[in-house]
Formats: sequence, C-alpha cells, structure tokens
Amino acid sequence: MEKTSLYKSKAQKYIYTIIFIICLVLCIYIGTRDYSKDKASDNERFSMTYNQVSKDNVYKYVNANEVLNVLNGRSGIVLMGFPQNKWTNYYASIINEVAKEEKIKEIYYYDFLSDREDNNGTYETIVSELEVYTHVDDLGNSDIYAPTLMVVKDGVVIGYFDEITLLKGTATPDIYFKEDNVARIKDELKAVFAEYKK
Repeated sequence: MEKTSLYKSKAQKYIYTIIFIICLVLCIYIGTRDYSKDKASDNERFSMTYNQVSKDNVYKYVNANEVLNVLNGRSGIVLMGFPQNKWTNYYASIINEVAKEEKIKEIYYYDFLSDREDNNGTYETIVSELEVYTHVDDLGNSDIYAPTLMVVKDGVVIGYFDEITLLKGTATPDIYFKEDNVARIKDELKAVFAEYKK
C-alpha cells in the first residue's frame, strides 16, 4: 500500500511550514506584547478630560480604596471631582499650577461620581470619615461635592477646600475665577502645600 502525502509537492510543504511559523511568531508577539505602553498616561488622560490643564500635570488617577488608604494613615493630596462639573476644570488648573511651583510631584485625582450614584460602600466610608468637613444638605445628609481638595499628612487632614462647591447657582466659573479670587486660592494652596512638605 502506497503512502499518501498531505502535500502535493515539496514546494507546498515548505509554504505551509513557513505560514505555520509566521502564525506561531505572531501569536507569541501578540501574547507577550506590553499593551500598557499603548494607553495614555494619567497626565495625558487628565489633560484630555480637563482641557484647561496642561499635559505635563501632576495628577494620578486613584479609586475609592486608595483615597481611604490616604485617610487611614498615609499622606497625599486628593482632588475629588468629575468631568461633568465645569468648576473642576478651572480649579484643577490652578491646583496644578501651584503644585508645580511648590514642587509637589503628585496629586491624586478621584472621580467619585459613579461611586456616589451607586452608593459604593468605600465611598460612603470616605464621606463618613470626612463628616466634620463636609456640608450637610437640607435633609441632614453630608456628602462630598465637586470640586473638593483634601490635603492629608500621616492620616490627618491638614487642608480641606470645598468652598467653590457652595457657589453653584450664584456665579459661573468664568466670572468667579478672576485675578483676585485666583490669587487668594493660590495663597491658600501655597500655605497648605508648604505645611504638607514639612
């Protein structure tokens, strides 16, 4: 009985072998490629979200657990806001400018909107731990409002800035963020950043 070959000719055998090797190399390449390099850095993402903030900003995205860790003994500066809040864009720009002047290398950014809407347990714990600083609504509930900046050193809140959250409806960011208010905000931030760096 004569053996039948899968290949009609030697050339066909070589072509199939080369195709197999190419497929194998592609599978290895795709499987071992570092896709994190393809993602935008936190700085770039932040700048794309908040167009008034330059690409060389100091912001790093964090989640609720990381904010809670800061409150429970670590140190960190945390900006809490969300893109739908136009005040956050202006405030983040000022904070970034002062942070760079004061040589602050990193500010955490926590977009808390979805955690608040979902009644996330970790978010609720953050609100509870900040209860002495947060505003209480007409129903007696305290909550975090955007934008809020929190400066924590070794688990102790040394700065909590949310006065801008009280302005909604009384002014617009274009009107509010004029020279005198910006100068006052910068002075407040410089003072607390200096205390944070000690």
